[in-house]
Amino acid sequence: MMAAMARSRPDGWWYPWTFVAGMAIVIAVNVGLAFLAVSTFPGLETTDHYRKGLAYNRDLAAAEAQAQRGWQLQVDFEPAQAVGPSLAGTVTAVFADRDGVPLGRLAVQVYFTRPTHEGFDRKVVLDHLSAGRYQAPVTLPLRGVWDARIVAGIDDIVFQETRRLVVP
Repeated sequence: MMAAMARSRPDGWWYPWTFVAGMAIVIAVNVGLAFLAVSTFPGLETTDHYRKGLAYNRDLAAAEAQAQRGWQLQVDFEPAQAVGPSLAGTVTAVFADRDGVPLGRLAVQVYFTRPTHEGFDRKVVLDHLSAGRYQAPVTLPLRGVWDARIVAGIDDIVFQETRRLVVP
């Protein structure tokens, strides 16, 4: 009687269950990845994305015109003193044309953004010190990596460039 009960299951009875177990693993992994995606999304999105998309060709033409002008830019952040987690310092931008002639009379602004954190952005207007040299004090609330988008303009000419700065 024991031998008959031991042989009651046919060979390969577990094959369908491997399919069920495989699907259960796939579903568990997908649920885990969906949870991570939703819980780590910072909510950062582009404002006015539709109009920016429509202006794409205009932006490409402006970038080509900027490349043809050949302006040169040097950007530097010189730390002065630490105040808790923030750091005060001076941001300096030096502009020259294609031939190395300093560019004066520019309206220069620097937009500091953190590539990893939102809510710490800073805007600084630089003062013209001497031929092609612009400078302003700035206090950055955190040390580390910052993206500095430099926007300079004169009349209808606009120059934009982004540089990555590491604040010690």
